Amino acid sequence: MNDSPSGPTNLATDSANVAVQAEAIHGPVNVYQVAAAPSPEEIFEVGLNSLRAGMAPEAREHIRDAVVLRNYVNGHSCFYLLLALLSGRTLQQVPPNEIDMLRCVRGAVKDDDEWADAIKLVDHLLTSRPQEGGAAGLEQEFQKLTDEQRNDVLQHMEMFLDSSAEDALWARAFDAAKSDRCANDRLGRAWKFFQPEPIGARVRPADPVLIGLGTWTAATAATAPALAAVGFIGATAWQHNGTAALFTLLALAAGCYASVRGGVEWRCKKERRQAKDREYLRRPAPTTRGDGFASKIDRQFNHYSALYTPRGANKARWLSETAGVRQSLRDEVVTIYRESTVNAKRVAWLTRYLVADVARRWQAGKLWDYRKELRVPFLLKAMCVLTSAAATAAGAFLVWSGAHVRPLPVSLAAIAALASVWSAARLWLRIAAEYRRHSADKAEKKSLLAGRQAAFDRWKSKLADRPDDLEMARWLECDRKALMEQAMALYRLKRQDVLAHAFIEAPATPSYARARVQNGPWRYSKYKILLFLLTKDGVRQLTQHLDFQKATTRSRARTNYRYDAFTSVQVAETDSGENVFELTLTNGDPIKVKVTDPPSDVTETEDKDPQGASQLTLGTAGLSNALHVLEGVAAEGKEWIAFERQREKVPLAEVSKGVNAIFA
Repeated sequence: MNDSPSGPTNLATDSANVAVQAEAIHGPVNVYQVAAAPSPEEIFEVGLNSLRAGMAPEAREHIRDAVVLRNYVNGHSCFYLLLALLSGRTLQQVPPNEIDMLRCVRGAVKDDDEWADAIKLVDHLLTSRPQEGGAAGLEQEFQKLTDEQRNDVLQHMEMFLDSSAEDALWARAFDAAKSDRCANDRLGRAWKFFQPEPIGARVRPADPVLIGLGTWTAATAATAPALAAVGFIGATAWQHNGTAALFTLLALAAGCYASVRGGVEWRCKKERRQAKDREYLRRPAPTTRGDGFASKIDRQFNHYSALYTPRGANKARWLSETAGVRQSLRDEVVTIYRESTVNAKRVAWLTRYLVADVARRWQAGKLWDYRKELRVPFLLKAMCVLTSAAATAAGAFLVWSGAHVRPLPVSLAAIAALASVWSAARLWLRIAAEYRRHSADKAEKKSLLAGRQAAFDRWKSKLADRPDDLEMARWLECDRKALMEQAMALYRLKRQDVLAHAFIEAPATPSYARARVQNGPWRYSKYKILLFLLTKDGVRQLTQHLDFQKATTRSRARTNYRYDAFTSVQVAETDSGENVFELTLTNGDPIKVKVTDPPSDVTETEDKDPQGASQLTLGTAGLSNALHVLEGVAAEGKEWIAFERQREKVPLAEVSKGVNAIFA
């Protein structure tokens, strides 16, 4: 069994991943959550995290609150307020009140501030847009920035590099994306983000001691006459020969003790072996259907049982010979974790461990070792028989000796003793065997729990370096830049040839994993990314499937159409709650893409705001800008581009007015 991931679906031993749609919600995570009594710095930090995660509307709200309402004014905060106001939209999309804010923020920072150069660069990108050659000197200004500042400008000012920046700036953005695309061990860590937080190790507790008050009463009631009868016979035998009677009584006591002790061990081993045989050799129950917890555990066991077929083994034989054992383990998992708030995926680590352990023991020929361990040794049987015979002989000798003194009373006492001793022995044997069984079960459960806890600790340790949502967002942004570079090379375009562009990111069906942090958008293991490039000759659409965990793409599809081929574009919500992007052309079938899944089942995913998660995901999927661009083209055709340039002159002129700082 291998411990490292081998892709988004099949991983070995404690690192396996299910080849079905999965989801996880990580929390509590404070990266996008504001404290109960937050300081301006804390509010700004949440806004900054939201911005870097692609949640621009949330970022604008938090950063504006910190800077404008709470007077948290410095170069750092003002720079990121500018980026938040401009991220993912053009000036035409910025409302008038935020245009005023743009103008004021630009004058709130002194020239000696370490963030002044970054703010000047943003100002340059804004005010130089209508000019030919307006990108002159931008390269030098970029050189003055830190890597962090450059990456943030290139990511959030993307719309303002379309017509003002030279190809060199886009080349810089592409180079930065190449450098960061697999940074921080993405290929070794990205898959961990989609793993749910595992629930702790458990075992089914040992069955309690099943000895009722009636058994104790019956055992006591049978013991009293037995002791009385044996005592009477012993006392009578003492009158005949005291020394012989004393040694015979000692032999009787020792024989009874040894035989009972051996009998307890014999019975306990026999009953435990029979119980395990009944459990492990039973016919498996049919797999349950549906979406309930038991059904999902069934599918987990079926999946891993097929996946972990021992190397070189006959699969049918492996599944047949281990069916009862696996069914027993499946039933245990369902019993101990079947709670309304437990996501079945959170116990997948245990399913993997249990099936892998069964496969290891089956391949080593140790799966049925319990039969050897619980087999009653011949010496134990012999000792039990011999000591019982010795006790019987001693009892017979006492009766013989006592009969010499009082024949009739001793004979009657012997009959009473035989009946009561037999009854008492059976009852005390049952009681002692049950306590021995309980003790053995507790020891076995303790050993099982130790093994499962070790597997849980290994899995937790493996997930310890799980990437956070900001890393996932940065990697996805690098993927978008890589796709942009591929599209431009494919269509042999330069930056000045691209009049506008838009991205749409959607989960790639049919099989993918998804996960999110609390208050964050869904992230997917597989994406379907649509890139729209608006050129003077029409629209170039490039569609690619991205395997996020491997940072690879496949299934490239190219579509070209004229501006007058648009008839409508919309995002519609289906009856199931899915959000579907639909682009209708005059010829051909509509282009439909599912952008978000239906809201999740709150019980299954522990998601407190499934509808909010869908809206956040829509915001990070690039739909806002895509709809702005495509709806404009659908309404106005190619002229939309020229009209958009004219419309932007008004807000641009507003931004270029003199500075009226409002921060005191």
